[in-house]
Amino acid sequence: MSLESFFGLESDQPMSESAFEAFKEKMAAAAAQIAAIKKEESKQKKKEDELMKILLFFVKTSHKTELVLLISRALEQNIPANFILAVVLLGNPEIQQAVGHHLLLPGQVEAFEANPDDKALVFFNAKDETMPLKIKIELDSWIKNMIVQADENPQKLVKTAYDRQMIEIEDENHFGDTKYEERKEVRKVLIQLFAFVMRDFLESRGVSEDHEKLTEFAEFILTGIVKKTEENLDQRRFLGGEVSDPI
Repeated sequence: MSLESFFGLESDQPMSESAFEAFKEKMAAAAAQIAAIKKEESKQKKKEDELMKILLFFVKTSHKTELVLLISRALEQNIPANFILAVVLLGNPEIQQAVGHHLLLPGQVEAFEANPDDKALVFFNAKDETMPLKIKIELDSWIKNMIVQADENPQKLVKTAYDRQMIEIEDENHFGDTKYEERKEVRKVLIQLFAFVMRDFLESRGVSEDHEKLTEFAEFILTGIVKKTEENLDQRRFLGGEVSDPI
């Protein structure tokens, strides 16, 4: 499998503005599908404490020690349980069963094969044969569900998903008060969790991928999702919508 085929992802470069714009275009293309997912999710929506119970039960019963540790660290950062579950969903059918959301539905692969020009796959090229179609369907559904879940509790996600630092700005003239600017990046624990889940899933399907590429892919996707979620919040504030503090 080659992740270079994913749009705008360069293994030796950080996420560029053009790559982020391309990501937003892909998300726009997914809007209709996301709306359908939301409609279904609204029927199955659970409260945060119910989702937390599912997550904690998985932590207590799972034999995947590294995964359990990463989940625990994400919870310590107060990242919303629904978003953590969305990340852990891939390759863990017991969680898919518990939350009532399956990434691969019966007959879905056959439906795709019967309609090769179907554009239902948003984040992966259906005609790219470097990855089995079944895997691409599950990965595509996984990412789209994360976008949906990010919008379920956007204020809390934006507050907790970023690692923020105040960086001193160098003053060439050395006059006046010291100035700082905020720099933020998606928390490493989320990136590690995403990369581990994807690696575990691919290995269970007999697909091997370089750890560094998976980490870059994880950072790219998560940064795009959180940035877009933050943009949506800012637009809501600009339009005068009420945005409550979830914490």
